[in-house]
Amino acid sequence: MESIVQAKRVLEIFKEMSQIPRESGNEKGISDYIVNFAKNLGLEVHQDDQFNVVIKKPASPGYENRPSIILQGHIDMVCVRDHDSNHDFSKDPIANIIEGEWMHADHTTLGADNGMGGAMMLAILEDDSQQHGPMQLLFTTNEETGMDGAFAIKEGQVSGDYLLNLDTEVEHDFTVSCAGGCHVHVNIPLLRENNQPGYDAGLSFTVTGLKGGHSGIEICEQRANANQVLTRVLYDIQQQYPVCLASFEGGVKHNAIPSKAVAVLSVRAEDVAAIKTLIAYQEKQYLHEYGIQDPGLKFVVEDVATPDVVYADDTTEALITYIYLAQDGVHSVSKSIQNLVETSDNIAIVRENEHTIEVLISIRSSNSNSLEFLAKKMILLAKTLGVSAERTGGYPAWEYDKGSKLEEQAISLHNEMFDTPANVNAIHAGLECGLLKGVLPNTQMISFGPTIVSPHTPMERVHLPSVENVYVYLKALLAKLQ
Repeated sequence: MESIVQAKRVLEIFKEMSQIPRESGNEKGISDYIVNFAKNLGLEVHQDDQFNVVIKKPASPGYENRPSIILQGHIDMVCVRDHDSNHDFSKDPIANIIEGEWMHADHTTLGADNGMGGAMMLAILEDDSQQHGPMQLLFTTNEETGMDGAFAIKEGQVSGDYLLNLDTEVEHDFTVSCAGGCHVHVNIPLLRENNQPGYDAGLSFTVTGLKGGHSGIEICEQRANANQVLTRVLYDIQQQYPVCLASFEGGVKHNAIPSKAVAVLSVRAEDVAAIKTLIAYQEKQYLHEYGIQDPGLKFVVEDVATPDVVYADDTTEALITYIYLAQDGVHSVSKSIQNLVETSDNIAIVRENEHTIEVLISIRSSNSNSLEFLAKKMILLAKTLGVSAERTGGYPAWEYDKGSKLEEQAISLHNEMFDTPANVNAIHAGLECGLLKGVLPNTQMISFGPTIVSPHTPMERVHLPSVENVYVYLKALLAKLQ
C-alpha cells in the first residue's frame, strides 16, 4: 500500500504477532515473543507471573530531562470466528488480508484490537532514530476477559509522568475517561426430570443473524440481545402450548452482545405445526421492533429427537422469569458528556454448568453510584426469585482530569498535524487506564489509536492509512512531550 511508508515495520511486526496464538488466557507465547524482542535489542525487560511485560529504554541523547513516558497496550485478543469457520485459535495463524485501504482476517477476528497498538510500541522500541524521554513499555494480558493483567500490576513495577494507551479505535479520537464495571453471576439450580408422557416431539429454536458487537462501544446502538429475545418468545409459546425446556444456551463473551441463542424444547407432536406458525409470526414482530439495528434477525426452528430429559419446572420458570425481567442494554445516559452512555448492562452468557444454569451479566458505568444501583438491582431480582447471585470482577472507572498538561500537548500537536480536529471523548468501555491509575495516581494518561471497525466480531478490520497517521503522530508526540 502506497500510503504505508513509516508504518511499514508496524505491519511486519503485526504479521509476526498474528502467527502466535494470543487468545485471552493463552498469552505466554506472545509474551515470550515480546521479551525476546527486547532482549535482542539489549534492553532491560521484566515478565511477571501474569505474563505482563515491562521494557525500559533510556532517554535518547539530549532527552534525559524530558518527562518519562509509558507506552501501554494489551497483548490478548478476542477470538471469535464465523459459525462455518473451522479456525483453531490455539494454533492457527490469523490471516492478514489487505483489500484497498483495509486489513481483515479470514472469517475470524483480526486482533488489531490491540495487536496494532502493540506492534507500534515494538516498532518504536527498535527505532534508534526515535527521540524520546526515559521510556517504559507496558504490555498487559487478559484485558478482554477482565483486565487481569492490569489488575496484577503492583506499585513500583512501572513508572512515568505520562502514559499513552494505544487502545482507542477511531483515528483522531482521544479518550480521556472510561467506564468502570463488574459482573453479576446468577446461578439457577439445574434440576432435571424425565420427559413426560405425551410430549412426543422435539424442536430446536435458534435466534440468530444478530449483529451483536462490543457491549461497551456498541451498546448505544440498542441492538437485540439474543438471550433476551429467545426468552421473550419462549415465554409467549409457554402461554399457549404445553412445552418443556430441555436446554438453553446463548452468548460466548462477557463483553460481546450475544448474537445467537439456542433452546431445545419438548412438545406434543400435535402442536408442532402451530408452534412453528407462532414462531414465524413472532419473527415478523421482532423484525418490526429491531429491523433498523438488526435487519438480519432470524428465527430458525428445526425438528430434533424428542429429549429424554428436560429441565424441572422450577428451573425453567426461574430462568425464563429472570431473563425476561432483567434489565438489558442502556440504563442511563451521561449528563456531563454528550451522547455518552453512562450505565448499561449486557445479559452476556447463558450456559449450563454441572449443577446450575449460569446467567452472566456484564455491567458498566462511568458513575459508581449508578453502577451500584444496577448491580444491586440484578442481585435483588435473583433473590426475589429465590436463586443465588454474586458480584465479581469490579474494576474502577477512569475519571476525567480536565485540561491536564498531557492532554493540552497531545491535542495541540494533533491539530497542527491533521486537518481533522481531535475529538476528546469518554468511552463506555473499560480501558486499563482506570486500573493503572490505582498504582500510578500521579501519572497523566490519554488513549488513542488507529481506526478499527467491528472489533470482537469476525468482520473486524483496521484502516491502514490511519495506522500510518497514528504512528507518525505517535513518533512526533514522543519527540515533543515536555
